[in-house]
Amino acid sequence: MSAAARALDPDSPTRRPDSPTRRPSNRRELILEAAIELFHQRGYPATGVDDIGKAVDVSGPAIYRHFSSKEEILLEAIQLAADEVHEANLTARATGDDPTSVLEGYVRAYARVALERSALISVWTSEARHLSSDRRSPMTRRLRAWSTEWSDEIRKVRPPLSADQARILVTGAIGMISITATTERNTDGLLEDRIISMAMATLAAPIN
Repeated sequence: MSAAARALDPDSPTRRPDSPTRRPSNRRELILEAAIELFHQRGYPATGVDDIGKAVDVSGPAIYRHFSSKEEILLEAIQLAADEVHEANLTARATGDDPTSVLEGYVRAYARVALERSALISVWTSEARHLSSDRRSPMTRRLRAWSTEWSDEIRKVRPPLSADQARILVTGAIGMISITATTERNTDGLLEDRIISMAMATLAAPIN
C-alpha cells in the first residue's frame, strides 16, 4: 500500500488530519481523496493522472475507469467541498435561535469544516480557477449563494449595513477563515476558537 493510500486509512498511524472521518467506500472515493491531497500539496497543474494512480496503487490509465479526465476529478473535489460547506450551513441555520446565533453558527460551522478538511477547502479556494468556464460558473454561483446567506443574516444583526457593506465584511470573514485554517498549525488546540473570534470581530468591524 502506498503512503497516500495509508494516509486515507483511519486505522493507520500515518493518516493525515485532513483525511475523511470514514474510510472511502470504493475505489472512486479513494482516488478522489488522494487527488485532493496531491492538488493541495503540488497544485492542480503539477499533478498528473499517473501521480494520482501511483498514490492509490493503480496505473494512471486505470483512473479513467472512474473519471473521464483530471478536470473531472477537480470538479468533483470542488463539488464535494461545496456540499460539505452547504451541509454545515444548513445545520447552523436549523439550530440558531436568532440572527446573531445563526451568524455565529455559520462562522463556527465553516471554521470546523475548514480545519477538519483543510486540504479540501484549500483546493476549493485556490484550484477552482483551473476549471473550464462552463464548469466553474455553477460553482461560482453556489459560492455566491452561500455567502449571500451570511450577508442576509449580518444585515439582520446590523440593520444599517448596505448590501455592499455586508458583502465586504462577509468576504473578509470567509477569506480569513479559509486562509488561516488551511495554512496555520493547530499546535495548542485553540486555533478554532481563535479563528471564530477573529471572524466574528471582522463581521462586527465598523465600515464606511
